[in-house]
Formats: sequence, structure tokens, C-alpha cells
Amino acid sequence: MSVNAALEANVANGTIPTLEELGGLDAVLEEQDAIVSGPFLDVIVETMAGEPVQVQTLLLGLVAEGFLKADQPAVFRDAANTLLANAALRNIARLNLVEAFEQRVKARQPGKDALTAAYALEALFRYGLEDHRTKLRTLLLFDNLNSDEDGLFAQHAARLVGVAYHHWGEVELRNILVRLQANDEAADEAAFELAMVAFAKALDANEMAEIQKGMNDARALFMSVLNRDANRIDALVHVELIDIVQSFSTGNDVKLSERIDELGRLFAERRDQIGIVQTPDWLTPRVDREVEWWSLLRLLRSIDDSINRESWRNAGKVLEQVLAIYDAEQTVSIGGALNALFSPRIEAAFVRRKGLAAHLQDFLDDEEWSPAERPAAERLRNRISQMGQGSYSSREVVEDGAFPELSAVLQNSNILSQVPSEMAKRLEIALVERRNGERLKVRRDIQSICSKVSDRLADASDYQGDVRGAFDQVTQQVIAFCEDRQNADLSQLGDRGAYLRNPKAVENDLQKDLREWLRGNMVAVDVMPEVPGIAAGRSDLYVDFGDVQFVIELKKHHGIVDDDVARSYRAQAVAYQATGPKLGMLGILELVDRSGPPPSLKECIWTDSYIPEGSHLLRNLVVFRVPGMLKTPSTMR
Repeated sequence: MSVNAALEANVANGTIPTLEELGGLDAVLEEQDAIVSGPFLDVIVETMAGEPVQVQTLLLGLVAEGFLKADQPAVFRDAANTLLANAALRNIARLNLVEAFEQRVKARQPGKDALTAAYALEALFRYGLEDHRTKLRTLLLFDNLNSDEDGLFAQHAARLVGVAYHHWGEVELRNILVRLQANDEAADEAAFELAMVAFAKALDANEMAEIQKGMNDARALFMSVLNRDANRIDALVHVELIDIVQSFSTGNDVKLSERIDELGRLFAERRDQIGIVQTPDWLTPRVDREVEWWSLLRLLRSIDDSINRESWRNAGKVLEQVLAIYDAEQTVSIGGALNALFSPRIEAAFVRRKGLAAHLQDFLDDEEWSPAERPAAERLRNRISQMGQGSYSSREVVEDGAFPELSAVLQNSNILSQVPSEMAKRLEIALVERRNGERLKVRRDIQSICSKVSDRLADASDYQGDVRGAFDQVTQQVIAFCEDRQNADLSQLGDRGAYLRNPKAVENDLQKDLREWLRGNMVAVDVMPEVPGIAAGRSDLYVDFGDVQFVIELKKHHGIVDDDVARSYRAQAVAYQATGPKLGMLGILELVDRSGPPPSLKECIWTDSYIPEGSHLLRNLVVFRVPGMLKTPSTMR
């Protein structure tokens, strides 16, 4: 029986054959030409995924050729999805398949081949999310897209370009979407993605004028999609979102609760619609964002009536709900503009209604009242006091010369009076933007550790301005990673976290895991492994913000990791600080067979400063250890 006949028999039975059932490796390679011309590329890839790495490597040429010749779009798509879903196979096949996918895109022809080329472009984009070089190749392909593309291909390409913009932040991608709007079949998809770009920019803005313009632009684009296709629930959802957010901020909509209920129905319909097909990984963040919006709007509905009352019966619960909305950019990770939209109405309600302000003061006077929202409560009290004195919103720079952020920095009214008005305005805006950038959605214990790390780095000469902001972002994500890896079990992490139970784990396991975490949580930042040419060496993880870079050096250690152990590795870690900021990180995978629980999160993070031999500059490290060989609580003695 030929290999193709064996494949056909297994497909008829609904089974995936082993290589042995196909006649063995030699038989498959001998019939390679017939196999790649057949309709079973997806089956071959599934068979390949179950074989050892050595065998997979020998089959790479066959599979790459199959992707070049596959003439059935569904088979191509299923084969690519199977391969990309298998991390090990995806990695060893990268070089072969990136080349094949790129050729398939460049050689595209109208008709059925255009859909296959679209799937090839999607596969390249997914590779580009984790590989910098493939990202650049994908961007070049995007840049060559024109308005006269095959309509089916252009539709898929527009969606990919839009999602790529949110991952990579390349301004030129927006211009490509503008170009694709001229393609009749892709116009709606391009307009929707342009609306998503405008909406994201509005939610990241600080100035009210910029927020409103972005919201209005996004709404108009979403409506243009609905005008052509009234069944686009995704566009309708975003129109309703914009209307509800703006209505709450102004307090003009007496039917807000009904509108939120209607939006909940649309969300449910949208989830049912998405559930018809499997959502690809690269679109999952959008689905997650819709869930996050729904949680926020349910809270919005709860407080809309409350802030119009003179007092509350269940004051503690209601106050925490109000504060969660008042501090919305920490409650959810949708965007910083929510504070600018929501805060004025809430602040005005507390100024008008003394009973609400009394509730706030009563709880703040209680030292044992310590919910996550307490910092927001303190800010709200300060704003009430400022507004009572005729002050203004901290997010606005007005003509009266009062600049609270700048005043707090200078701590001297005489110096402030000497600063030219226009310069003072710009400085105030910059300080407010920096403050907004430092507010992140994190747990209180992580916030506490981040604060301590920041205090210990206060004397570091490079720990200033934008460098500080960037380094704080990396620090926060690393600490959150450490906390998650101690608490998440294998059912949550899957294969990705298997090394945390493996006594033979290596530092490369930690590197891959941490890199995926950072890329997933810092989508606008490049996180690259094994970058050569850094201080004449090769960095473990290179975190690139564009204008500032940091290196995370990773090690594996058998035994308890303490200060002494960490110091044995720090010379190499700080060596990467020869250029750029004198700030970096050292992470150590700790392999210890403990009878009890691992150390607490606070015991796993500390800082170290070091002047290496031959240098006079102090270099600084944040050290973190990741306990390995973890056990379930039931097995501890």
C-alpha cells in the first residue's frame, strides 16, 4: 500500500496514523513527491508532531514543500494551525517554514490561491509575534499591500494589519489600512481596524480634547462599517461602548442602565458568534478585552444611581464600587483615558453632596479600612479639597498658573514663579503623563515589592525619567511573573510550566517562559532571546523599548539561592551594562528538593549594586529567584 493510500484509509477512519503505520520514515521520504501533491498535508503534520525531534527534523523538507504546493486552502490552514500550536515543532521548523510561507504570499494569484496566501500571511504574522526577524519580513509584506489586491486576500490582510498595529505599534501599519480601504471587498475590514486604532489611541490619551476626538473618529468609522453591514455585531458593540462611556461621563443619559443591559445582550450574541469557530490565539486578546469591558460596565451601572444620592445604606460596599470606577485605569487595563472621562463626574458628586464626602472621610479615618481602593480614596479626598478651594482638575493645565504636579516637584513657589508660563504648561503635562504611566493594574503585594525596589534604586544615577518608567515596567512584570509561577498549578500552566516540577530543568526553560510572559504583557516592547553583541557577549533576554534597553541574565542553580549565590553570578549580569543604563536584572532558577513550601514572594526579590573590576561606575541589579522542583501542598511534609 502506498503512503497516500494509507493516509486516505486513516482519514476515512478518523484516525491520525503513526509514521510506522505509513510504512516508516524511508517509505515516506521515498514517496515525498506524491505526498506533497496529495491532499493530506494536515494529516502528515499531525503525524510528524507525534514523532521524536530527530524524525521531525528529517521531515522538515517534505512539509515545507507541502506548504509550497498545497492547493486546498482548508488543508493548508489546518496544517499551519497544527504546526503553530506545537511549540517544539514550531521552533525547529521556523527557518524552513518562514521561507515557504513568504514564497507562498509573494507568488499569490487571484482566486482560491489568494485564500491560501492569506493563511500563509497569517502564519508568518504568528511567527513574527515571537521572532523579531520574522516580524520584519512580515512588515515588509504588509508594506507591499495595495488596493488592487484580490478581495478575499485583502480582507484577511486588513485584519492582520490591524491586529499587528496593536501588537507592534508601527505607525505605517495605519497607513496601509488607509490604503486597503480603497479595495471594495476589504473596505469594511480596513475601516473596522482603523476604528480600533482610533479607539485605542483615544483610550491612551490624557487630554480631554484628544480623547473626545479619538472617540468621535472611532465611532464614525464603526458606523461606516454598520452602514454597509448592519450584522457586524463587533462594530455595533463598540459604538454602544463609546456612547455609554461618554453618557456616563456627562451624566446626560437617564436610560444608562437599559443601554448597558442591551450591550450585555450584544456581548452574549457576540460570544455565541465567536463560539461557532475556534478563535485564533492572535485574536484572543480582543475577546478578553470584551469580557473586561463588560465587567467594567456592570460596575458602572451599579454606581450611576449611587452617586446621585445624598448618602448610602451599605456605604462600604458602594464606596468601593465608586472608587473602582474612579480609579478605572487600575481596575482594568483598557486605557488611561477612563480616568479623565469618569473622574470629573464622580468628583463633582462628592463636592455637591456632603453626605458622600462624609462617608469617604469616615472610612479614611478608620486605619483598619484597607481595601485595594484606599489610595484612590485618598486621591479623591485631595481632589475634593482642591475643588473646594477653587482649584482645577489635575489633568488640565489652565491659564491661572496653578501647576500642582510641577509645584510638588519644585517645592518652592518662588522658583515656580520664575518658570515661563508656556514651559510650565509643558512640564505639567509631562509630569501628569508620567504619573499616569506609572499607574498599573497590579496586586497590592506586588505593588508593595515594586515600591521597595524603587526606593532601593533611588540613588542610582540612571534611575530617572523615561529610563525609570521603562525599568519599573519590566520590574513589575518580572515580580508578577514570580508570583504567578509560585501560585499557578500545572493544570493552569500546562507544558509551559512543566519545568517548575522537573529536577533536570535548565535555564533555557526559564528563559522561554519569562520571554513569553513579557511579550504577552508588554506587547509594545521587543523581548528578544540570545541577542549577540551585547558587551562582547550574548544576552539571555534583551528588553528593547526603542530608546532604552535592559538585559535580564538568567541562571540555574542547584541549592538554596541567597545573596552569596547571587553575587557569584552578578559580574556577568552587570557586564551587559557596559553601555546604556546601569540597570539590569539577574534571575536564578532555584532547584531544591524542599520538604516544605517555597520561600515567600518577598524573599525572592532583592536588589544589588556592584562596581565591576576596571570600572568606576556603580551598576545595579534587581535579583529574582524562581523556585523550582515545586510540590503540591498535599505532598509536603
